[in-house]
Amino acid sequence: MTVYAPNIQARPPWPAREPVVNWATLSPADEVEIRRNGRTVAAGCVDMRAPDGSVIWLIQDGGRGRALFLQGDGITVFRRTRRHIAGMGRTRIHGWAGQARRP
Repeated sequence: MTVYAPNIQARPPWPAREPVVNWATLSPADEVEIRRNGRTVAAGCVDMRAPDGSVIWLIQDGGRGRALFLQGDGITVFRRTRRHIAGMGRTRIHGWAGQARRP
């Protein structure tokens, strides 16, 4: 017997995100998505930003290299949630996992 639930709506695989209006609040290692006209054009880890938040450098996911984005270019930045490492009580920061720290 098959049971159908026609009123159940599919949820997106990620929580709803708010756009980052002030890019000066972004920090290095923040994971973000860059969207233009509702379509994701890039995603990755913030490498650097201008002090006034007008420009960010992004290290793109998938080895696609580094890219520069200007706030005035009609794009929207969405901060991704950080991934929590189960049982360790800390957050994984993209690009630092497994690297030894120097004293």
